[in-house]
Amino acid sequence: MLLAVSIDVEEEGLFSRQYESAEVTANNVRCLQAVDPIFQEFGIRPTLLVSYQVMRHPEHWELLTTLGDRWDGELGAHLHAWNTPPLRPLPFPEPVPSELMPEDLLDAKMNSLLETFRAVGCSPVSFRMGRFNIGPKMLAILERKGFHVDGSIAPMRRYYGGPERLDGLVDPYFPDRGNPYRPGDSPILEVPMTIVPVVKGLGSLLERFGKQSRAAKWASWFAMNLGSLPAQPAWTGLKRLKAAVRLHRARGGVVLSVFFHSSELIPGGYPGHGTAEDVRRFLDKLRGFFSWLHAKVGVESITFAGLREKYKEPNVAASLKRHTGQ
Repeated sequence: MLLAVSIDVEEEGLFSRQYESAEVTANNVRCLQAVDPIFQEFGIRPTLLVSYQVMRHPEHWELLTTLGDRWDGELGAHLHAWNTPPLRPLPFPEPVPSELMPEDLLDAKMNSLLETFRAVGCSPVSFRMGRFNIGPKMLAILERKGFHVDGSIAPMRRYYGGPERLDGLVDPYFPDRGNPYRPGDSPILEVPMTIVPVVKGLGSLLERFGKQSRAAKWASWFAMNLGSLPAQPAWTGLKRLKAAVRLHRARGGVVLSVFFHSSELIPGGYPGHGTAEDVRRFLDKLRGFFSWLHAKVGVESITFAGLREKYKEPNVAASLKRHTGQ
């Protein structure tokens, strides 16, 4: 299997449910050095998806390029629309879903983010939207800006300002321009988070059931808490991580897309990571997960951009297309 590890490299404070538009700190970025021994041991080639509030500080960029080179990784873009200029009041609570924003405003925010990359001579080709909130407007902007890969789909998740459907695919695919949750003819490779429904087709069933207004919250809660197994280290324990991988592989899965936030590496930066000991336990879990993947599953670590190139290989493309119905 192919292992695509991504890290959302971003500012602090996002897990307090406050979406500050003012300048915010990003002291957690230096804590990325804590995963260096693990990445070196298991040959992890991560895709670092970096927000505007991190990119605007030159000292962070210097560290990120050093780590990216050391890990043979990739540097990509991560848009937090609520604190990336231009800032314009909108008649909706934050975080405003991308489909409710004027497209010219979204485009201008992307320009601001990309300008911080151009200032240091970097042209990112991989992207993730903050809170996994991708829609047709954002997909169209990514195409215009020359992106090759998006990682903004989180199957079996739905909440305001975030994922909009429960029935997303689990393996990579080329999305439909009018509905990024379905295969289509966009040239951008969509790399969803590996979140596996416990019963095949459960996401589609819950999506239909959730269209009844009184059932919407229940369907979303069930999908996230009982109806799925995430291969995401910050969300669950090692036993469930392994179960998610086994189930995905048993169903013909080809790619494991695993992510975490840089803020999960600093005490107090994430719920459940309140102390240095909590962070140490998280790092131990990462090491245990990657060790098991290499010893028992057999994985090849790859960046998002590398995965896009790999998709061109006939054997990989055929396997992925069979699994996604393309």
